[in-house]
Amino acid sequence: MKQTLLLAAALALTGASHAAPKPAGPPVTATPAIRTVIRPESQLLITDLRVVEDPVRTNPRNGPRAAWSFRHLIENMAGRQDPSRFVLDWLAHWESDKTLNGSVAPARPSIRELVIEPWLRASGGRRLDLDKAPFKLLAIVNRMDLHVRDGNSVTTAGEGRFVFGVLGADGLPLPSLAGTGEGAFVVILEYGLPATDLRQLRDWANLWAGLGAHPLGSPAYNAALENVTRRFTDRGAAPTRPNGSSLNQIRSNELALGFPWELREFVIDATTRRLRQEPVALTPDMLTLNGTPDLAEYVNAHAAGLLSETFSVPRGASAASALSGPFQVSDFEDAEDRTFTVLPFFEPFVDVPWSAAGIRDNEARHSFALNTCNGCHRAETGAAFLQIGFPVDHSLPRSLGKPASLAGFLTGTTLPDPVVPSTTRTFNDLQRRKVELEELIASFGANGAGPGPRGRHVPNFVH
Repeated sequence: MKQTLLLAAALALTGASHAAPKPAGPPVTATPAIRTVIRPESQLLITDLRVVEDPVRTNPRNGPRAAWSFRHLIENMAGRQDPSRFVLDWLAHWESDKTLNGSVAPARPSIRELVIEPWLRASGGRRLDLDKAPFKLLAIVNRMDLHVRDGNSVTTAGEGRFVFGVLGADGLPLPSLAGTGEGAFVVILEYGLPATDLRQLRDWANLWAGLGAHPLGSPAYNAALENVTRRFTDRGAAPTRPNGSSLNQIRSNELALGFPWELREFVIDATTRRLRQEPVALTPDMLTLNGTPDLAEYVNAHAAGLLSETFSVPRGASAASALSGPFQVSDFEDAEDRTFTVLPFFEPFVDVPWSAAGIRDNEARHSFALNTCNGCHRAETGAAFLQIGFPVDHSLPRSLGKPASLAGFLTGTTLPDPVVPSTTRTFNDLQRRKVELEELIASFGANGAGPGPRGRHVPNFVH
């Protein structure tokens, strides 16, 4: 009734009430608010070639206009550092052992032969020319599902990510040590979306959702997407953080430099302002812990939190690198005493999902394993190590030719549990992210003036 009276008053003020009366008709019912529909391919995980091969925004020779080029992103990330030196120092991490939290990420010195030296040669031999960076853009990703809030307070609106595949001197994807495959070295630049309150959280949601107003890959779409990405990639996006960059971390995923498949993590050091290697979030040392009584005890002790998704592995328990296999059983110390499940891969290699005799609840085991980097990228989801990778058939070095390859974990798959095969699970993470973003937008109401989401949201995963 109140809305009806307000509408009548508004009509009177505008003179509209003097219009000729309309014939009486059937009772008018309220029209429900139109719900925002999120399309994953244009608002969550963007791989369309008209975007990732945009001739202006991905060509480093276009300078500041190349907003999605590796060069532009590094230059803004480096702050006042020499960006060429900034990258070289980062790549040098692979050339020596790194000990973090008591575990070791062994040196993979082939980074120099396969990446650093070819890049230096192409650059004239003295310093890395970022115009010649061997990094091919595969995807731009919206991870607002990683936002953190508690009541009206917001810590972050989530992440925006750039996924790059690493190329060899021939301009083709660096091959796996176990074969060519889809390319075996991927790097993800993962930026925080700055926000401190629900209003800013709403604004980020509306920016990503607003991309749906334009045809995917059209000039208007690409301009709108650039407007979104510059808000978290440009210099000074996070003035209080190192180098003024909103970068949360860089993650690498590769089997081009050494065996087995390995994931690493890097952050900008607050003192040196350069990238430093960090323990891999939520991921203990696979070689030390898997298949041991300690793992069983750990999962059993935290089963309630794992099942309710309120527990996560503390940073102090994370490993220097996350090994994803394939393994030889002999890779594990005291292999004869390990009780992990062994899954045949190809002789003499096997997969060994996170498992151990004595774990009482396999659902708790699965929750623990899924939230580790190596569990998510392998046995728990059936992924072939990469969630986003080069297309199987490509037209490189000229072009990708096709959009990046996406794992079933993202697009939809059903598979047996690696430890209890009679249990099957269905994954479709893009659908989950879609629903979450739609619900977040709906919580603010049709005009964006609603109260927003209630309660607490702290995701305990990083995939």
